[in-house]
Amino acid sequence: MNDNELIGMLLGLGVVIVIFFAIVSIFILAIIVLNLVAMWKLFEKAGEPGWKAIIPIYNTLVMSKIATGNFKLGIASFCAAAGYSFFIGIANMLNMLATSGNDSSLAALSIISLPLSLISMVFSLAMAVIGGYFHYVFTESYGKETVWCVLSIFFFPIVSLIMAFDKKTVYTGPKNHIKWLE
Repeated sequence: MNDNELIGMLLGLGVVIVIFFAIVSIFILAIIVLNLVAMWKLFEKAGEPGWKAIIPIYNTLVMSKIATGNFKLGIASFCAAAGYSFFIGIANMLNMLATSGNDSSLAALSIISLPLSLISMVFSLAMAVIGGYFHYVFTESYGKETVWCVLSIFFFPIVSLIMAFDKKTVYTGPKNHIKWLE
C-alpha cells in the first residue's frame, strides 16, 4: 500500500465519521425540538404561556409551579445542582493541583478532595431524588395514574410527549404530598 492509498483510506474514513456525527446531531436536535414542543403544549394545558417552556432555568421554575403550586421544588432542584457543581469542581481542582508537579507537599490536596467528592455524591443523589419526585408530581398534576407517574421518573421525555399530544390529558392541578411544598 502506497501513501496515496493510505491517504485515500483516511479521507474516506474521515468522511464516514463526519456523516455519522451529522446524522447523530440531526437526530439529537430533532429529539430536543420534539421535547420543547411537548413542554410548550403541556405548559399551555396548565394555563401558562408556551414560550416559558423554551427559557432555561425559568422553565424549571414554571414546571415547579405547575406541579406543586409554587417554586420551592424548582429552587430545591437548583440548590442540589449548584451544591453538586460546587463540590465536584473544588474536588477536581484540588486533584489537578495535587498531580500537577513533583512537589510531594501537593499530594495532601488529593486527600482533602476525597470528602469533597463524597459530598458531591450526596448532592448527586439529592438531584436524582428531587428530579424523580419532580417528574412524578408534574405528571400527576395532569391527572395521570400512578403507573404513568412512575414511568415518568425514568422516561420523562417519552411520557411528556404522550401527555402533550393526548387529547384526553388535561391539567388537574397540583397534589401536594410534602407539607413544605404548600
